[in-house]
Amino acid sequence: MVTDARSVMETPPPTLPALRVMPMPADLNPAGDVFGGWVMAMVDIAGALPAVRQARSRVVTVAVNSFVFRQPVSVGDIVSFHADVASVGRSSITVDVHVFAERNPANPVVVKVTEARLTYVALDAQGAKRAVEQARVACLPPPSGKELVLRTMPMPADLNPAGDVFGGWIMAMVDIAGAVPATRVARSKVATVAVDSFLFKQPVSVGDIVSFHAEIVHVGKTSVTVDVEVFAQRHPENPVVVKVTEAKLTYVAVDEFRAKREIGAG
Repeated sequence: MVTDARSVMETPPPTLPALRVMPMPADLNPAGDVFGGWVMAMVDIAGALPAVRQARSRVVTVAVNSFVFRQPVSVGDIVSFHADVASVGRSSITVDVHVFAERNPANPVVVKVTEARLTYVALDAQGAKRAVEQARVACLPPPSGKELVLRTMPMPADLNPAGDVFGGWIMAMVDIAGAVPATRVARSKVATVAVDSFLFKQPVSVGDIVSFHAEIVHVGKTSVTVDVEVFAQRHPENPVVVKVTEAKLTYVAVDEFRAKREIGAG
């Protein structure tokens, strides 16, 4: 178990999360909670991101030094993975990951669900260990003034036949990202009723860190309109951030019977 002071952290740190995702029904185990393996996989990805920045090359996981599940994760939780380099060796990088879940849109609460420490090793182009710099590497500044609501990394299963990330994957993630602030305002479930605009500016590739930033632009009697901007961070050896998508979507608040409800109604 992690024994340093960060292991008692019960509130998210002020830094942006390495990943922020929302599990889906396909990620459930037979008991109805999110499968622990899904959480472990996402922790491994989250921990690798600062390790890659530090190494400026690919890395591989060589050890899970500790892993503690504090609470179960549920479908609909907004799960944030905060990762920070704990130590740097000659070729290894150890990372602490703290995981928090935002839940209960009618009365939002944030709880710590997982903490872990993992060690990665930097590799060169031939797959051999390589030395890494000891100096701390700064993160790139946020690319948007809007709230970061999702941050994830597409995988090979998300590719289209041309080798780019499938546009439908991006559209689905944009829809989820826009629904997050809409749900907070509605304090209930919401349903997408319109995609007012959707523009693809650049393709997305496997390995990009894709950030979805959202901002509410209008609240009606039952509807919420949200702007979403999407950015990709790529090239770990020389990181750059590019805008890949922008969209505007409208959602309607619904009650437990899936009928429209007024926003702000009890």
